[in-house]
Amino acid sequence: MSSIAWILDLDGVVWLADEPIVGSAKAIERLDSANNDILFVTNFSALTRRQAEMKLEACGIEAAGRVLTSAMAAASLVEPGERVLVCGGAGVVEAVKERGAMPLDPADKEFPPGSVDAVIVGFHRDFNFDRLATSSKALLDGARLISTNNDPTYPTPHGLLPGNGSLTAAVAVAGKTEPVIAGKPYAPIADLALNRLGLERGSPGNIVIGDLPDTDGLLAAELQFDFGLVLSGVTSAEHVPLCKPEPDLIAENLEAMVELVLSSA
Repeated sequence: MSSIAWILDLDGVVWLADEPIVGSAKAIERLDSANNDILFVTNFSALTRRQAEMKLEACGIEAAGRVLTSAMAAASLVEPGERVLVCGGAGVVEAVKERGAMPLDPADKEFPPGSVDAVIVGFHRDFNFDRLATSSKALLDGARLISTNNDPTYPTPHGLLPGNGSLTAAVAVAGKTEPVIAGKPYAPIADLALNRLGLERGSPGNIVIGDLPDTDGLLAAELQFDFGLVLSGVTSAEHVPLCKPEPDLIAENLEAMVELVLSSA
């Protein structure tokens, strides 16, 4: 069997919040042993690159150099030297710095002299009225709005919690500005993934694995890859008939999906 590229979501596929999903590490080990290319692509932007890698490594998964986050996609939309108000977590701050732009903290009482070129909203638990007010003022003064992703919620073992789409909606309404979305399923993160894998849209045999058709399925459509839906996250079996786009493959979890694909090759 020739190797293929697997783009894997994290929340709902590899883990739920901080709890690994049974069999995910074993499945990835099997893919590695068959020389498949793996890229972990997540809309969760709060973690730095190394923090995301360490979380995977704590699950027994080799991750160095194999993580792509929506924070990196958002940072790709700013230019070196620009002043970026980061209404988000450490992952966005790191990505903006790596891009060569200047991250500004909305918690600061005073910014250095000069205007704000862009506001990036990423998931963080410190979101409050003051951060909303500072971010919306920058937008009303002419900054452009970039969101790492517009997922309204994210899955945990105890149910759904508000996601970055909820935070972005508040900032966009207050700032009277429409956001550019960088993460799944949009072109900025798709382009970064293709570049990382050395592939082009429509490259045959490759697959996106995720638990949510609205993000992972549409990313597969953007990439012109197959879409494998796992039922270990947001989407349950009873909701499968309603999925748009329709998945090419369905399995209970990542381990079952890998078995399904490799056994049929």
